[in-house]
Amino acid sequence: MRDPYSILVAGVGGQGNLVCGRIIAEATMKQGLRPVVGDTFGASRRGGSVVTHIRIGKQDWGPLIPKGEIDVLLGFEPVEALRAATRYAGDRTVSIVSMMSVPPSNVTSGDLSYPEINDIKRELESICKKVYMLDTEPVLKRLGSTRVLNSYMIGAVSSIEDSPLDSKNLQEAILNILNSEKDLVAFNEGAKALH
Repeated sequence: MRDPYSILVAGVGGQGNLVCGRIIAEATMKQGLRPVVGDTFGASRRGGSVVTHIRIGKQDWGPLIPKGEIDVLLGFEPVEALRAATRYAGDRTVSIVSMMSVPPSNVTSGDLSYPEINDIKRELESICKKVYMLDTEPVLKRLGSTRVLNSYMIGAVSSIEDSPLDSKNLQEAILNILNSEKDLVAFNEGAKALH
């Protein structure tokens, strides 16, 4: 494991970024590691840009990930993932991005148009080592809630090669923090998403 192993979660307020950071931190503490979590918020919490920095290591690190040092970018929203990638990703970054968009108000009002998913993917591929674009919406609809997106994405990141995240510890942290069997099902679905 690289020390620190850095995960950046990018999305909008209300998608569960902050809870995702708590779950990963709790799970890695059970492994004897020292996670540090830092959050940055856009203009508004609900619907505004939210970025969660998670640094996992054997010693203490500052809470914010330096430019180019992300190991994994978890994108809960495509445009927010691209925005974060342009600031923080590098040639070692693996991006796991939900294709389920949350258009900002200037798009819903008709002032701007939302970029095509293929254009977002192409831009991410020019920045990152590997990009996984996940069609999460059908799975989440089948599970009956988009509120389990964070657990689904945690499942996905747990399955990548060289991930320091232990599946059992993550599942225990999900139950401890969210107390939801539906989130466990979402985690297990996410763990299969990259294979």
